[in-house]
Order: sequence, then structure tokens, then C-alpha cells
Amino acid sequence: MAEPEDFIIQYSQYCPYFDQLTCPAGTHEPLHVLDVACGSGRHALLFARQGHSVVAMERSEESRTSLRTTAQSEGLSVQIIEADVEEMSLLPDRFDIIVNTLFLYRPLFPHYIATLRPNGLLLFRTFTTDHADVLGHERPRRDFLLKPGELGRAFADLETLHYEETVDGQRAIATLVARAPYRT
Repeated sequence: MAEPEDFIIQYSQYCPYFDQLTCPAGTHEPLHVLDVACGSGRHALLFARQGHSVVAMERSEESRTSLRTTAQSEGLSVQIIEADVEEMSLLPDRFDIIVNTLFLYRPLFPHYIATLRPNGLLLFRTFTTDHADVLGHERPRRDFLLKPGELGRAFADLETLHYEETVDGQRAIATLVARAPYRT
């Protein structure tokens, strides 16, 4: 199983309930975390190991089985849902953290915004067009690659805590950490 993404590890240490990200994990109620297109669950497991309530959505039976086996062997509670995320809908104000890594389905963007609880975090990383144009990769297909600046624009209604687009020789990616506003 691949290691969790570095920015997920960094931001998983904080809870989203205060104006500043200064609440160390373990000093609050368990968070409700959604890991979309989770694969074998590297991020779902990270949050479950921290004691959070995790919903992991994945279409692949093989990946779900791998996640289930790991979670059971470690005594972790992860709600694993068989889902084609291109067909799903999300309830408003349901999750404190949404994780989306190396997956892109643009119609979900407004659903992510609506389903984040006030002050909730969106942790998002996926490939950009430079993955094909600069590095020459043929996968993922071009329609699953972000255009320059697209990720930041898509979530302009959220407070951006971190945004970058990088090309590191292996992959070209955009990374966004954004916080939902308080709603009155």
C-alpha cells in the first residue's frame, strides 16, 4: 500500500473547528472524514488510526477488500461504501474533512462545498495538464487533468490555506487545502 500523501499527514494533525489550525489531534471529538475514490484506503486508515469516524468510498472491489482486511486486522472502524463516485450525492454539512487525491470528477466540486461542515477542510490533490504536456504521461486521460489554476478557481468560495502546482519529474500535480466558511 502506498504511503499517505505528505500534505494529508501534515493537515490531519489539526481539527477544523477554530479560526486557526491550532487544535492538535486527540483534543477534540472524532471528526467525520470522507475519503472519495479512496483506493486501498491509505488516507482513510490514517484518519481511522487517529480515532476519527471515516467513510471510505471506492468502486473497485479489490481495493475495498484490501481496505476492509487492513482495517479489521488493526481493529479500526471504517465505513466502506461501494460507490461509483460519479453517481453519488452527498448530504449537506456532513463532513469535517473531505479527502480527494489523484482523482478528478469536476461535477463533485459543488457537492464538496455543500457537504463540508462549517470550518471543515477540503484536502485535494490531483494531476494537472503538465502531467501530459511537460512529463509526457498518457494517463490519466486529458479530461481528468486540471488546467493551470483550475483547482483554486473551483473552490474560490472556500478559504485557501495552501495551494500549489508542481512538476517534480514524476508527476505534475495541484494541491489545495481549503476551509469552509462559518455559516450563520
